[in-house]
Amino acid sequence: MKWSGEYTVNANDIDVNRVVTASQILRYMQDAANWQMETDGLSYDELFVNRGLAFVLSKIRVSMYAPIYSHQKITVESWACPSKGMTFQRCYRILRDGMIVAEAISAWALVGVKDKKLHRVSEFGDQYGTDEPLELDMPARMKIPEEVNLALVGERTVEYADIDMNGHMNNTRYPDMLCSYLDSMLGKRVISMTLHFQSEAPLGETIRVYHGETDGIHYLRTARENGNTNVEAEIIVEEI
Repeated sequence: MKWSGEYTVNANDIDVNRVVTASQILRYMQDAANWQMETDGLSYDELFVNRGLAFVLSKIRVSMYAPIYSHQKITVESWACPSKGMTFQRCYRILRDGMIVAEAISAWALVGVKDKKLHRVSEFGDQYGTDEPLELDMPARMKIPEEVNLALVGERTVEYADIDMNGHMNNTRYPDMLCSYLDSMLGKRVISMTLHFQSEAPLGETIRVYHGETDGIHYLRTARENGNTNVEAEIIVEEI
């Protein structure tokens, strides 16, 4: 079942180029997902507080077909998709005046807040109903090409402003954070982004950011203090 809601773009959602940021696109989408959960089944708060469970993002592929500007009215849709094993699939769509301006497909894990145990789809049941997934290409595992030379471009300490109720950097913070380590976003906007999360970045930890580029595609990897990969990303931008 698709949930659909109307949003008005806030003036604070835009960047220096006067377009809505990639992180804010994810926030609209995930707010719609939370509304769908609350409307059709267990709300996220009930899931977290009463059942001690949390959905943790594993992968997301976002395509942004047109820029969105301040004070425009948009429709945001979200729906659960048929899932199996330990992977919960969810899709999103944003429309303006009936035209699709952004779409995304994502994969989530359902994790015990305290014991970190992974839960299977069959354990959770069909809480929210399902609809068919979007036909967006999201590989089973994002792989940075071997020929890409990743160079250290900076370090960043996870702060209070980054974290959510799980105590680690919220996934919607990553797009804008990663874009800050590209050469420059002046006069550019993100048109495609794939994020593959491999481990959490908790409060107080410093992550190292690596970047490389080939054929107009930016590749990034962040590494935790223990050397484990935090996230890998593929980003494509275009001139506005």
